[in-house]
Amino acid sequence: MTRDIVIPVKLDQKTFRRFARFDMLRLRRRWVRPAVFALILCGFAYAALWTRLPQSGMIAAVLLAVGLGLPIVYVGMFLSQVNVQAEKSGLGKGKLVYTVTLRTRDFSVVNHQKQGEAVTVSWQEARQAFRMKGCIYLYASPVRAFLLPDGQASVPDEEVWQAIQQRLGKDKCRISLWMRLKHRVS
Repeated sequence: MTRDIVIPVKLDQKTFRRFARFDMLRLRRRWVRPAVFALILCGFAYAALWTRLPQSGMIAAVLLAVGLGLPIVYVGMFLSQVNVQAEKSGLGKGKLVYTVTLRTRDFSVVNHQKQGEAVTVSWQEARQAFRMKGCIYLYASPVRAFLLPDGQASVPDEEVWQAIQQRLGKDKCRISLWMRLKHRVS
């Protein structure tokens, strides 16, 4: 494939929220520390109950409340911040955010939110790509990703994914279980 693939990305809240959950909870695994914290405090609560000392029930209840409450608040605050950020960006039902052009040696991104130069990333510098339900997440770096929703490119979605795999390398490309099952069925 030698022709350029142009993808004017119109991003909506649902796609943005799905990506944020994937990035923070699955890719970066930010749920691990709160889960470990909860397990430790639940273990202390169990130990307090096991001692059968006076007030051990109250100490266990406080430890359980803190051990389970703080992780729930952490996840709730994260999801709330994602919603606030989506609303602040004016995504609503969809907004043209940037245009990605996939070329043979690199890809470029023109941001429609801020005036400035296009960002160009060589395929060797690019980090990885994920083919998820309804979208491709193309990571230019560990902390910067570009979302390529299905149906917005100048070519079919499968051709976009094949171009990314061919240029980035199959070892840096991952396909979600949902997409694997979908391709086996069709």
